Amino acid sequence: MTIAGWLTLAVLAVVVIASASDRVDPTFALGGGVGILLLAGVLSPERALAGFANPAVLIIGLLFILVGALERSPWLRWFSGLLFGDGGERLGLRGLAPVALLSAFLSNATVIAVLMPAVRSWGRRHRRGISTLMMPLGFAATLGGLLTLIGTASNLVVNGLLIQHGDAGLGLFEIAAVGLPVVVVGVLYLAVAGPHLLPDHQDPLGELDANPREYLGWLRVAPNGPLAGQTIGSLRHLKDLYLAGVERDGRLHGPAEPTELLMGGDVLAFVGRVDRIAELAAEAGLQPVDEGGDGAWGTADGFHLAEVVVSPSSPVVGRNIRETGFRGRYDAVVLAVHRHGEHLRQKIGDIVVRPGDTLLVAAGSSFLERWRYARDFYLVSTLGRVPTAVTRWDWLEPAVLAAVVGAVALGLLPLLAAVVLGVLLLVALGRLRPADVWAAVHWPTLVMIAASIGMGHALADSGLAATVVRVLLHSPSHLGSAVLITAVLLVTALLTEVLDNPAAAALVFPVAATVATHGGVSLHGAAVAVAVGASTSFLTPFGYHGNVMISGAGGYRVRDFVRFGLPLKLLVLATAALLIPLIW
Repeated sequence: MTIAGWLTLAVLAVVVIASASDRVDPTFALGGGVGILLLAGVLSPERALAGFANPAVLIIGLLFILVGALERSPWLRWFSGLLFGDGGERLGLRGLAPVALLSAFLSNATVIAVLMPAVRSWGRRHRRGISTLMMPLGFAATLGGLLTLIGTASNLVVNGLLIQHGDAGLGLFEIAAVGLPVVVVGVLYLAVAGPHLLPDHQDPLGELDANPREYLGWLRVAPNGPLAGQTIGSLRHLKDLYLAGVERDGRLHGPAEPTELLMGGDVLAFVGRVDRIAELAAEAGLQPVDEGGDGAWGTADGFHLAEVVVSPSSPVVGRNIRETGFRGRYDAVVLAVHRHGEHLRQKIGDIVVRPGDTLLVAAGSSFLERWRYARDFYLVSTLGRVPTAVTRWDWLEPAVLAAVVGAVALGLLPLLAAVVLGVLLLVALGRLRPADVWAAVHWPTLVMIAASIGMGHALADSGLAATVVRVLLHSPSHLGSAVLITAVLLVTALLTEVLDNPAAAALVFPVAATVATHGGVSLHGAAVAVAVGASTSFLTPFGYHGNVMISGAGGYRVRDFVRFGLPLKLLVLATAALLIPLIW
């Protein structure tokens, strides 16, 4: 192998290691690797930047806009209520199958975030532990992404690289030849094994019925409020709340005597059902405390309670809540923090935020509208009013998406023309504003696709891909096409546990394509193997953003993912390894 090949291998190793850590964004790592190879002369400027001129990148950007319009529509929440709003035992096959189907056309994270409140309410009504529900929900959404080309970002990455390789690309439903059997096998496993292999944890709010000390919140006595000058005993009528202590002049006093007088500015520490805080604040003139005792907060029209799960890309990760400026950034105050189902009892302002933390926040009425679709965190549930009424105009987004899918499936329009027409139609009808168009595009994914194309060129130009192929094809075991497909599946499935799914797909595809060219394997078969392998992140709570969401909501630990996710991963890989060589 040449010096260029060894350099490319070293850079690729650094990119994988950096992407697997929480300190470096995978997009930045991949782009930085391409930049290093450009400076070293392994890549020419034209080859390094070729991905930015790829039509597939434009198609993916337009699909983000089209799907983003549907994600913002009230229709989606109405649909979640239709699935889980009423009825009996429907979270088995009858509940998980529609989740997978919905995920075939929407981002997995959106499906999980939208359905979480409905599934949580369903679990409370039927006395089912939240931990027996959230992982099947998340994994069903992940599997559903394998039903269509637009089901998940990793599918789009693979298709973009396939087009760059000189191929026409995958059809809209081509991946479903393997994806549908995989979903059937996977959903059957989720429905049957879920109640037996998953821990039976109640959700944090539900646990308060049995353990009234699970949550701890802070409220400040208003200087001129009705409680100023009253005794502690006047709070004995509290419903589902208990006064644990009083903070005065920076010192927290334990359970106070009933005859002790309250003063304006006192901070009261309550434990119990924090969904009663809004009611208590209205009755007693109390205010939520900003950052665990560093100031009072409130709005003219009161406040709403919401639970959010912190995403890995949130700017608050790695800093304590006081340092994040949470109140100024989000116009909201953190009342309590859950981590893996356990309440953190230290002062709110001192808690260092981690990905997957569930925050209970008091927020203004505009909080949901402003931050529901932000990438800072995922909305899990609300304890205030969320409108669910759907007007006839709200059917425009699903109708346009259905028309686009139908036009492509029937061969009436190519994918690019269909999505352009769909976006223009929604803009013309006033369902999309220019600001919505820009906000809907996930720019890091587009940059990752473009950079991965450049990295693929580096693997080819340096001779590294050819060397890997020669090693495989001249192996003493005389590898056949089925073994090569299995190897591609396993390598991608391993990387996707430590990298973002698109990053894993982007790194494996160039070698898989070269192996396919020289090993007698269909290029489409190799591409589908990469796509399937990239959608099997079931073993860790941090390998995929959907796992981060369900981990915080269900209180799971790594061992729960391994125990429940490993059999599912093996079933999916075995099914794909059997079918791909037969189909392609």
